[in-house]
Amino acid sequence: MIKTEPQAVAETQADEVPASGVTPRAVLIGALLSVLLAVLAVCEHALGGGLAADGVGTGALFLLFTLVCGVALLKRFGVVRTGLRPAELMVIFSMLLMASALPISGVLIYLLPHMAGFVQYATPENEWGSRVVPVFPDGLTIKDPAVAKGFFEGLGPGGEVPYGAWVGPLCAWAVLLGAFCFTMVSLMVIFRKRWMEEERLSFPLTQLPASLVECPAGERPLLSNGIFWFGFGVAAVVGLSVIVSSFLPFVPPIYLGFSISFYRNAISAPFSTNFLALGISYLVSMDILISILLFTLISYVQIYMVTVMGSAILGSPPYVPYAHYTHLHQEGVGALIALVGFGLYESRHHLKNVFRKAFGMAPEVDDGDELISYRAAVIGVMAGVGFVCLWLAMTGISWWVVPIFVGMMLVTFLGLTRILAEAGVVMNTPLSPMQVLLNSAGTRMLGGATMAGFFLAQPWSFPAHWGSNAMASASAALKLTHRTGLRSRPLFWALALALVLGGVAGAVTLLHYAYTLGTYGFANSYYVIKVVNYHLNYYGGAIKDPSAVGQPIRLLWSGIGAAAMGLLILARQRFFWWPIHPIGYPIAAVVPSWWFSAFLAWLFKRNVLKYGGPSLYGRTRPFFLGLIMGQAVITSAGSLITLLTGQA
Repeated sequence: MIKTEPQAVAETQADEVPASGVTPRAVLIGALLSVLLAVLAVCEHALGGGLAADGVGTGALFLLFTLVCGVALLKRFGVVRTGLRPAELMVIFSMLLMASALPISGVLIYLLPHMAGFVQYATPENEWGSRVVPVFPDGLTIKDPAVAKGFFEGLGPGGEVPYGAWVGPLCAWAVLLGAFCFTMVSLMVIFRKRWMEEERLSFPLTQLPASLVECPAGERPLLSNGIFWFGFGVAAVVGLSVIVSSFLPFVPPIYLGFSISFYRNAISAPFSTNFLALGISYLVSMDILISILLFTLISYVQIYMVTVMGSAILGSPPYVPYAHYTHLHQEGVGALIALVGFGLYESRHHLKNVFRKAFGMAPEVDDGDELISYRAAVIGVMAGVGFVCLWLAMTGISWWVVPIFVGMMLVTFLGLTRILAEAGVVMNTPLSPMQVLLNSAGTRMLGGATMAGFFLAQPWSFPAHWGSNAMASASAALKLTHRTGLRSRPLFWALALALVLGGVAGAVTLLHYAYTLGTYGFANSYYVIKVVNYHLNYYGGAIKDPSAVGQPIRLLWSGIGAAAMGLLILARQRFFWWPIHPIGYPIAAVVPSWWFSAFLAWLFKRNVLKYGGPSLYGRTRPFFLGLIMGQAVITSAGSLITLLTGQA
């Protein structure tokens, strides 16, 4: 156990906190760690070990914990005289979150294989070389067969990575991704005051890093709290058993989970305990937890009914093969639309003030403590959306499809970021904008050129596979770093620096290992091979022969989801006794595998509040923070051990 005095991490008195945490040393440390995180995130895919750049911030939490403990030890032994201040630590952690947004799980691990895929897999039989590759605009994809072959198969000893062949296309993509990320950050600036000061959303994922570096008056530092270390130890013992077992097979690993299959093993319900999900769920309000559990149960009932009655009840979707889930996903899309729509309506007065301030009609509105001014944010959103629309049209997507696509994309990002801020849930989108359009309109209506544009939009236009994204990272960063009286404007440049460094470091490292090992030789090749091959096969056929007929009836399921979500929101607003939080509905639409952990958190929290009240909840909270940190640290440490030893 590492014991620290309250001053070992930092002092929190207002008179000692600098005007901004964006100090030279904080930016330098944040920049170096951002590069390290991006590089190790690539190593996790290529070599099987590294750090996770995911939406939960597992790798970022590990680096923050290591930094805080390291500084505390150096200060204890007299190596350094002063530690990093809370504002500086929050800036560093925010930079790590932003560095996670683009490099791997968000974009690059999908984008680069998509850029070279059709050329690599073109054969005389599939006619991709003559009928598909020419459809894509020059300068956005790799069309040299030798360059594409080296990316997937490797160059062998002595081969030189052809960085020059990738510079042009990657720079073109960097312009789009920069504009897109700035749009996402600008939207968060517009909604920050509404979400954080008016609605007071809890942002569960930010509570652990905030508690780690801050020490409110009258409380013990988290690192000196024995209850925190007890929770940390519980998670560590379970995680270490798996690590030790890989080196000493006679030591049995501890697995806390099982699954129950029913209806001839066609449906499986997991009963597994995930300490990250358990700890985060304990920080969430009771009504949200019970809502998630209730709607997850309803989702399983719906899956059972559709499975028993046969997928013909919906028809076979033209894109997603999981017919017994797609009705839930369609409902989830409608629920997200209703969630965002009602949120915009409830925010109408705030949005009116933002726009009036942006155009000089409301000088009394104060935006001095925002990351960027409201004028820059509003113009950034308008210009960014316009640029994205133009880009999509230039890649072949029909003009009538573009506004629908962009609108659904923004709804998806806003809805999932809102869920993250209120419920702490990092979730996949129920359906991407491409899937909704393909399922409802079909390729015949959309056309082959639009299919090519959809293929290029696949890697970046929606949050997928639990990855981080710029909007979610910005919302967490703003929650962590915003303090009354602190200057927020310098933070923008620190976040931009982390985004650029993470993107460049991730791309260079990915190219290095691709041409050294070949992506076929990656330890975790699911995302760079299997997923990309699925997209290639589907879109390749659709570009050549866009003849699939859509199923507009699927929009009815989205309408049902939107109507149900609207009724749930109205019930919560009108009836003070209404116990069900509507946000559980879109979460359950993706059938969360961690539902049992949420159930355990609800059970613990219910009894703690019943028999001990808020006081006992406050005393038990560090235990669950320890569970989160313990799993993040041990998981990351085990992955780094795999990287160093080569043994999984």
